[in-house]
Amino acid sequence: MADYEDESDYDNYGDEEEGITPEDCWTVISSFFETKGLASQQIDSFDEFTQTTIQDLIHEYASITLDQPNPPSAAGQNLALRRYEIKFGSAMVSRPSISETDGTVTPLLPYECRDRNLTYAAPLYIKISKKVSVAVERDVPLHEMDDSQQAELKRTGEQPTKLVWEVEESGDDVNKAEDVPSDMVFVGKVPIMVKSKICHLSNEPDENLFLVNECPYDQGGYFVINGSEKVLIAQERSAANIVQVFKKAQPSPYNYTAEIRSALEKGSRLISSLMLKLYGKGDSARGGFGQTIHTTLPFVKADLPVAIVFRALGVVSDEDILNHICYDRGDSQMLEMLRPCIEEAFCVQDREVALDFIGKRGNRDQAGLGRDKRVRVAKDILQKETLPHISQHEGSETRKAFFLGYMVHKLLQCALGRREPDDRDHFGKKRLDLAGPLLAKLFRGIVRRMNTELSNYLKRCVESNRHFNLAVGIKPGTVSNGLKYSLATGNWGDQKKAASSTAGVSQVLNRYTFASTLSHLRRTNTPIGRDGKLAKPRQLHNTHWGLVCPAETPEGQACGLVKNLSLMCYVSVGSPADPLIEFMIGRGMEVVEEYEPLRYPNATKIFVNGVWCGVHSDPKHLVSQVLDTRRKSYVQFEVSLVRDIRDREFQVFSDAGRVMRPVFTVQQEDNHESGIPKGSLVLTKDLVNQLAQEQAEPPEDPRDKIGWEGLIRSGAVEYLDAEEEETAMICMTPEDLDLYRMQKAGIAVDEDNSDDPNRRLKTKTNPTTHMYTHCEIHPSMILGICASIIPFPDHNQASLFVQHLFITPTNIV
Repeated sequence: MADYEDESDYDNYGDEEEGITPEDCWTVISSFFETKGLASQQIDSFDEFTQTTIQDLIHEYASITLDQPNPPSAAGQNLALRRYEIKFGSAMVSRPSISETDGTVTPLLPYECRDRNLTYAAPLYIKISKKVSVAVERDVPLHEMDDSQQAELKRTGEQPTKLVWEVEESGDDVNKAEDVPSDMVFVGKVPIMVKSKICHLSNEPDENLFLVNECPYDQGGYFVINGSEKVLIAQERSAANIVQVFKKAQPSPYNYTAEIRSALEKGSRLISSLMLKLYGKGDSARGGFGQTIHTTLPFVKADLPVAIVFRALGVVSDEDILNHICYDRGDSQMLEMLRPCIEEAFCVQDREVALDFIGKRGNRDQAGLGRDKRVRVAKDILQKETLPHISQHEGSETRKAFFLGYMVHKLLQCALGRREPDDRDHFGKKRLDLAGPLLAKLFRGIVRRMNTELSNYLKRCVESNRHFNLAVGIKPGTVSNGLKYSLATGNWGDQKKAASSTAGVSQVLNRYTFASTLSHLRRTNTPIGRDGKLAKPRQLHNTHWGLVCPAETPEGQACGLVKNLSLMCYVSVGSPADPLIEFMIGRGMEVVEEYEPLRYPNATKIFVNGVWCGVHSDPKHLVSQVLDTRRKSYVQFEVSLVRDIRDREFQVFSDAGRVMRPVFTVQQEDNHESGIPKGSLVLTKDLVNQLAQEQAEPPEDPRDKIGWEGLIRSGAVEYLDAEEEETAMICMTPEDLDLYRMQKAGIAVDEDNSDDPNRRLKTKTNPTTHMYTHCEIHPSMILGICASIIPFPDHNQASLFVQHLFITPTNIV
């Protein structure tokens, strides 16, 4: 046996008490995986679907109303109208169960589904109430008559009547459907994800899992459909409600475009898109006005001059249009670029004329419509189809005009060379649709179909004079089969429209090895053609750091399009933004309707999920307050706060599908309460020791446990997405942070310049760094499942590392 030295300089590395050591970082990482697991992004998204999204989608189609004119009446009453109202109330998803042939209902477990080729699904109940009211003609009392009715009474001697709505009395007549109290009606079965909150295996200890034939190492995150295990592959898409400016490749009639794809917050369905085009100079086809800007509106077949759209939105005068676009009236370059746009719309100087101008160019045939109808059509397009994420209600024209001005401003900033065009492949501009949004897309269509079927059944009952029964009107197969079909086949969409569905969303879970199973659960897909010649969407982007594994992607056609999430990656499930808007209004935010650009040309614009909500004159103070509320957990930890100082913008995102990762926070100012000095980690040695103690001896009461959630509540760890990461300065290791602090304090740091091949390589200090805001938990967390189990990947050539990676999921160790 070889002789080794008794002691080494590295034996006690990391044992010092004062700082956070690499071992402490691994204690934090262990607490993350203990709490979250490796399939948490799938389970969190599905839990959000069952607890929130199902109820929201049912509220979208909450009521059915059917009027029956001149209905028959057994009591001889003079009925003018009978109204049937059906209202959907609260929804409840039960635990998975099965009705056996003898009529008994027993709990259903995943193992039983695999064994008997069943679907692991739970019954869905909705509280449905039905009410029947009638409009009865009643005499108007003398004291309620107006002058005309009293004159009519004197002239004719007949008592005036009025229609009164009354709840119909219950009776034996089949026409009289009584007012039924709310009842929980079974509407179908929803497939349940294994290890989600509704699953029987949720939070079960290991010894109980053995009793039900389940592996304690199984992470869950998949469905069991007809006995087959199915996993949903996360679908990557471009984010909605974000303005992006692109330079057009020449030759093209226009040089730059500004685009936005609007989607409502509830669900990911895209409603409409709006595009601005900046044309080149001297285009004689448009009368030679020069560099004009045209707008492409939904349901309008021709591009419209932007000034005409402003006038249609109620911003009529040239000066007001310029104020909405150019916030600084001293900016002569931008004002000069707007001159051709104003000149082009000189012939339209009135809102009604502008609306008629748009109405004439609608997609529908407007030849037979009068001016009033054309104006109404144009108003509908501007109210409901143009920028619907801002509002679809009347009176939102001011906000839409300001937002359109902001889009033109960004377009001109790009054309003037003041800002770079946007990057389509920036990961902050992408969203991942996991189980929640994918199932919500299916469930919306199913609820709509169920609503239509119930309405048709109600009509048939009324026409044939039959009593209607809600349990008969709702077919459970509509919900059960609709969800099961897509999960079983992978064709995501309606079965009748299979040709337009996305294929391959649901796949059979790979059980070849444990590593391949975990890797499959964390896989993402970009749904674009595999034979595309563009290289950019396939390349590794700088913003993928810590979010996507840099090595784990297949060879061949899917290279770079199929990716895998990094180890500590988290995908946001979405949270409401209204409380945050109210909080900022209470802290001095001026709503956008009251904004006067000439008074506050340098005010910072505040956007919440892509909607311009207001402006603030002291953004530094506001951002620090909102950041403080997030670190104290008054606001959801997944809310993203991005302050762009150069563009004077403060963006707040709380939507679903943002890919985030945790990092340590660095104290920005001396904290006298906690004693943490400026520039140190908020994570203290005491907190790490408590975590280590918990992992060794778990407390009896789970409420006494700190765990990963405690680190977030204490502000020691913070989640950043790719957008917010660009506004942060992140140190690579806690040790590098300590060295940086010592150098800033003027303490000389000895560098190891020896020839020892075993010496540690340290990151060189960047002299231009002013301040660190965050610190990496550990650099190895940029890797995915399979790459992280390769020993010493940082000591290998990249090509060998990738070759090793391809055989890792298939190797049986």
